[in-house]
Amino acid sequence: MTQPILSAPWYPPRSTKPLPGQTRGRIKKWVAHRLGYTRKRRRAQLLALEGHLDRFRKLSDNALTREIEQFQHIFSRDWGTDCRPETVKNRSGALALLSVCMERELGMTPYRVQHMAALAMHQGAVVQLAPGEGKTLALALVGALYGWTGRPCHMVTANDYLAERDATLMAPFYQRCGLSVSAVLPQQAADERRQNYSGHVVYATGSQLLADFLRDELLISGAHTPLLRQLRLMQGRSNHVVMQGLFAAVVDEADSVFVDEANTPLIISGSDPNPRLHEVVPTACSVVDQFVPGRHYRLDGASLSMTFTDEGEDLMVELTRNLPPMWRNTARREELIRQALTARDVFQRGRHYIVADDKVVIIDENTGRSMPNRTWSYGLHQAIEAKENVPLTEPSKTMVKQSFQHFFSCYHRLCGASGTLQGIKGELWATYGLVTVNIPPRLPSRLEILPAAHFKSISAKMDALCTRVIRLHAQQLPVLVGTRRISDSETIAEKLRSQGVDCAVLNAQAHAQEAQIIAQAGQACAVTVATNMAGRGVDIKICETIARAGGLQVLMFEPHESRRVDWQLFGRSGRQGAPGQATLFVSSQDELLRRHLPWFARWLSGIGTPVYVRKIALKIGIRLAQRHAERFMWRQRKRLAERDRLIKDQLTFTEQGR
Repeated sequence: MTQPILSAPWYPPRSTKPLPGQTRGRIKKWVAHRLGYTRKRRRAQLLALEGHLDRFRKLSDNALTREIEQFQHIFSRDWGTDCRPETVKNRSGALALLSVCMERELGMTPYRVQHMAALAMHQGAVVQLAPGEGKTLALALVGALYGWTGRPCHMVTANDYLAERDATLMAPFYQRCGLSVSAVLPQQAADERRQNYSGHVVYATGSQLLADFLRDELLISGAHTPLLRQLRLMQGRSNHVVMQGLFAAVVDEADSVFVDEANTPLIISGSDPNPRLHEVVPTACSVVDQFVPGRHYRLDGASLSMTFTDEGEDLMVELTRNLPPMWRNTARREELIRQALTARDVFQRGRHYIVADDKVVIIDENTGRSMPNRTWSYGLHQAIEAKENVPLTEPSKTMVKQSFQHFFSCYHRLCGASGTLQGIKGELWATYGLVTVNIPPRLPSRLEILPAAHFKSISAKMDALCTRVIRLHAQQLPVLVGTRRISDSETIAEKLRSQGVDCAVLNAQAHAQEAQIIAQAGQACAVTVATNMAGRGVDIKICETIARAGGLQVLMFEPHESRRVDWQLFGRSGRQGAPGQATLFVSSQDELLRRHLPWFARWLSGIGTPVYVRKIALKIGIRLAQRHAERFMWRQRKRLAERDRLIKDQLTFTEQGR
């Protein structure tokens, strides 16, 4: 693999400082004007880029190689992210040259919308592109520009499958540009990951990047300057560091990486053997069988916080009276009972985790993929293992942790793209200092979103959904059914198969066949039942016959807590001007209502006739519940960001005191 030309063997993370709240609005307007986000400047840059295209297309391969070497030399000295005239000229010419390389190596010609997106992203913006407009190519153009600087460039994807797919797909393009590309995956050994990180352009998930960064932090003990790092190297403490630092991050599906995954910090933990915990956890799981929700404890559906009633506390004392002395401590006793109740009532098999080879494997709710190397902390993982009657693993202790918000703020250059940034543009600016630019679609959307189908119970909703699938299957149209839980996807698939409809299931238990299932999902009579795995970064291709018949039909079995996730699933259809239809199925028993508006769900379930009143009320309730859930998650992210800032200020004060 070709080694990049780095100015230093390691690039230190950027030290960030929050912007004053009262000046953010004025700074945002200044940044938008300074970085050329005005319509007039974007048009001028596009015209310059298109002028270079005609010239570069006439060059021979040898002449094109000489131009590549010249631009690589220019960008290795100048990052090219400001708006000086010579910088704008170099950026437009470089993107035109990269577009010609992409045409010759991949047979793909970037459209004007992709050029617009690449220009905005290289200037430090997050762009909103309609689904199917070609974010992968636009991101690759920006990645090549940062790769020419000779500094670490990380292409952040929504999941490991996309990281490996995009690195393989774009390899001929990067190699033609004189760059090396690689993908960092969880199953790779440390030596292989270290070699892959030495490439010019590295594809990986945000979780993988943060995990490797935190492991390196443990090895170098917080050496954030090249001098301190060299001292650690002389001491032999950083020989096993895999990353080469943080410089540029180009983020695909930016809303998922920046917002959806930002609620929970990533924790690097080590084994902490605790034989006593192995003794008390099974006992706690057996004790909680006598606890009744609402009578002995109350569970807040939104925050999942638990409080015990007076009757519950008395029952707790009575049930643990004859247990070993470890149960005498009030705080320890309540924590053990609380963890056991959380494992029983909150965490569901098939949604939050699966059991494979007598092990509890966590499932990422945002992507629907399994995370075999992750565990819950504070004894919760052991409580779930006791609930499922699998061997208990050793508990873990936290060694280092960091939030995704703080991690991505450490990059010197940050940008990204997504098709669903609605409602989070202010949060992206307040948290990361990123301006959002809307790119108009190349072709008008022909996706038809039908009115939501409302039902009183989940069983009635499932029957109606299966009936709709059978009718569409008889019309030889491809159907994609989206669910939130693995159990729902399996149930729907069994019900369809019992009625003679063959279907493919895509969830955490069948992720190995994802590429094959997605490749066939757009064919005639194809029925695919998928969790959130099929909601991001995949392109279900349809033929002209299917397009004339109506296109891909998307059926959502249950609304999500965020409206953006609903739009992501709907965006699998109607891509690049193709026709398609999408329908949402909702019921008064859906978890969204029961968790965030329990009083409304109880009132709604009691409504009988007339039917139209129940439908209107259910429609209003779903909107209120999603709004409540989005605000709650935003407050969580805000508190997490404030805590990170307080910790960082405290560490800075301590270092200055020394």
